[in-house]
Amino acid sequence: MSGGLQQLWARLPPGFFRTALVRLSLLLVFAGSLALAWWSVSRLKPLEKLLQKQSEKLAHLEDEVMKMELKWNQQEADQMTNRFRQSQEELFLSQDEVLLWQVDLKRRADQFAMTVNSGITKTQECPLPGKRFSIYSATVDMRPNAPGIRTNSPYLRLLNFAHDVTSQKRRVDLTELAAGGSSNSVNEAKLALQLWSLENVQ
Repeated sequence: MSGGLQQLWARLPPGFFRTALVRLSLLLVFAGSLALAWWSVSRLKPLEKLLQKQSEKLAHLEDEVMKMELKWNQQEADQMTNRFRQSQEELFLSQDEVLLWQVDLKRRADQFAMTVNSGITKTQECPLPGKRFSIYSATVDMRPNAPGIRTNSPYLRLLNFAHDVTSQKRRVDLTELAAGGSSNSVNEAKLALQLWSLENVQ
């Protein structure tokens, strides 16, 4: 039997083994190519879905940007900027300016004896960097001086004074006004005030 195999191998033409090896290699390469193609196709569908989702997200973002651009109104933005600038100008700039305001307040009292009592100062966060709001509270006790030659009653002068205090350039809020006295006259009055200041954070 072994002799027959030897004779069979001896009859094979030269180069048979080399040709068979080349063909086997080509067959393996072809099979590998088919496997790679199948693997690529199987992965392509998930990648296509992912790409489609990303494209949808991008389209949605572009749509949102376009809507925001359409909503943008330069005139409204300018008005908001002006209102913000005006609101800043209405605030006191420091505690020293608040003290100067108290001195000026007594000067404008118009024949009222006045005592200004400082209250609690509160702070509040501000969206501007390095800034904060300070809210100063003050109580003003008033009594009319000798009437002298006056056409206006103490009651009317008190109302005019309260209006004047809250109508200045800087913001002053009148939170309480109490007065006591006889008809069309005032013996004593009390004003509770709040002053807003925009200050630097120490």
